[in-house]
Amino acid sequence: MIRELFPNVDLLNSIPPDEVIPIGAAIEAGILLGREQIFSDDNMLSVECSAKDILVKALDQSGTDKFLVVFPSGTPLPARRQHTLEAPGEISSVCLELYESLEKGPVKEDERFAQIVLQDLDVKAEGLHHILTILTMKRDGSLHVTCTDQDTGKSEAITVEVAS
Repeated sequence: MIRELFPNVDLLNSIPPDEVIPIGAAIEAGILLGREQIFSDDNMLSVECSAKDILVKALDQSGTDKFLVVFPSGTPLPARRQHTLEAPGEISSVCLELYESLEKGPVKEDERFAQIVLQDLDVKAEGLHHILTILTMKRDGSLHVTCTDQDTGKSEAITVEVAS
């Protein structure tokens, strides 16, 4: 569409599509405020942020899957989140699955990018396992996840590096 309006011009596509509107709004605000030099190095600030939602798959009381957003898209990096997840006491292992998603609709199975399994948990006749989950996303986009059973102290950790 745009290419048809300007056939003799090379289109600039170095700006990520999700940043076009905020940059345009900032430029327009500068024009409305009467600033002549909108882009100067003195007032430029670059902040690394998460490009996609990062979600954790959990089970609710009825046993159906639910997804918790731990890092919404646009989260400034580095960032750290801590959650206590609950699992039925009669199971001896827990699998935590991590997903990334661009859209707000239902999460698809192929969007899973990591899983961590906490094994050999003490089986309880009654009660729940309380799993402390710490997720740390570094400035380079890598994600470190640690899961610890609060009762036994057993833990597992993984690091998901950025794909190059």
